[in-house]
This record gives sequence, C-alpha cells and structure tokens, in this order.
Amino acid sequence: MDKIGPGVEELLHELSVMTVNGHKVPVLGGPFVLTNYMFWLLVAFVVTLVFFIVASRKVSLVPKGVGNLAEMGVEFVRDGICIDVIGPEGKKYFPFVATAFFFILFNNLIGLIPGAKPGTGTMGTTVTWAVMVFLLYNFIGFQKHGAWGYIKSFAPSGDVPLPLKLFVWLLEVISHLVRPLTLSVRLFANMYAGHVTLGVFALFVVLLSEAAGPVKVLAVLPLALQIIMYAFEVFVALIQAYVFAILTAVYIGGAVHAGEH
Repeated sequence: MDKIGPGVEELLHELSVMTVNGHKVPVLGGPFVLTNYMFWLLVAFVVTLVFFIVASRKVSLVPKGVGNLAEMGVEFVRDGICIDVIGPEGKKYFPFVATAFFFILFNNLIGLIPGAKPGTGTMGTTVTWAVMVFLLYNFIGFQKHGAWGYIKSFAPSGDVPLPLKLFVWLLEVISHLVRPLTLSVRLFANMYAGHVTLGVFALFVVLLSEAAGPVKVLAVLPLALQIIMYAFEVFVALIQAYVFAILTAVYIGGAVHAGEH
C-alpha cells in the first residue's frame, strides 16, 4: 500500500505537460519546446489528413472501407449536426464544424493508445478551439445582423418591461462570455479524468500482481474494471467530439437566426 502514493504521483507526472525528452517545460521565460501533448497533437493532425486523403482517392459509386467510413462520418456531421441544428444555411458552416469534429475525434482516439497522449488532454488545445468557435459565431452574428442588431438580439422581444429586458440581456452577455470556458473545460476535463482513471486501475493491477501470496489473484478485479473503463473511454471519445461539434453548431445557429422568435 505504501507504493500507491508514489504511483499516483508518477501517474500525474506522466499526464502533465513535458518536453518529449521527459523534462518539465519552463512555465515562464523558457525557449520553445516540443511537448509530449504537442507531439501527439501533430500526430493526430497527420492521421486526420492521411485518413481523408486516402478516403478521397477511393471514391466510388459504392464506397468501401475507409471511403465508406469517411462518407458516413461526413454525412453524419453535415446532415445530423449542421443542417439539423442550423438549418439549410448549415452547409455553409459545415467545413468548420466537420474539421472540429474529426480533429477532436482523432485526438481523443489516439490518446487511448498506450503511451500516447490526447491533444485534447490539455487546456491549451481545448481553449484554442473554444476561442475559435467564439470568434467565429460572433463574427457571423455581427456580419449577418449588424453590430447593433446582433447585440440587441440578446434581449427578449415583444412587450417585456424594460428592467426585465436589461436583466435578460445582461444574463445573455455573461452566458456568451463564459462559453469559451465551459466549452474548453468540458472537453479537457472529460479526457483528462478518463486517462487518470485508466492509469489508477493500471496502477492497482501492477501493485496487486507484485504482491506476495494469494493476493495476486485480486489483480484480476482492477484489470477487468480497466477493460470496461477502456471500452467506455472509446465511447466518451466519440461523445465528446459530438458534443463539441453540436454545441458549435448551436452557437452558430443562434448567431445566424439571432432575433428570430
């Protein structure tokens, strides 16, 4: 049991941001370095790019293999997310939403490979995506409705008392401002917590297997739980990519149809 504390500490150290050679990254004033998460982020980028290049080269009347998988994914994002949430205008914003969905999905899945790190396992990546979403949908709102029209759309229309209108408008403004935080933390927290859980189960498997006597048999329990959790994490990887994409579509749809009641 004395090994649990150091084991958890080592696990958290392995999940922290470090340079690829294992040294800690300076917080301030340090030179630019390639971190472990940045490395796997680049790997996910290459995998995503190669996946769609291969899929596009195998286009046929009846898609098979990678082409079929890519077509199913593209149709799901285009029809099931963009058009269903935003409306017919959703086709215009499909490239951005699809890029976010597939890039986050591949990052999440690659992070499940033993020894790999999910690019979405750091706040730097998730905040960057959330800020891009925030800037994009607000730009769409300003472009489509004008500055005053878009800002005014935050308040309820109709015969509503002025104090209540101002109160609702203020709440909407605050809601919009915290969206980058909630969008980024949701993705980061789910991916990071999942990897910590898998690591803890793996730690118990190792500790129990090294124990003396019949206690070794107990290692089967955390191993079984780890397998179950691993399967669940695959599901979480898919769900988190979907949640991020559909929230992006919801925010864009809100900007496109601002003021419509």
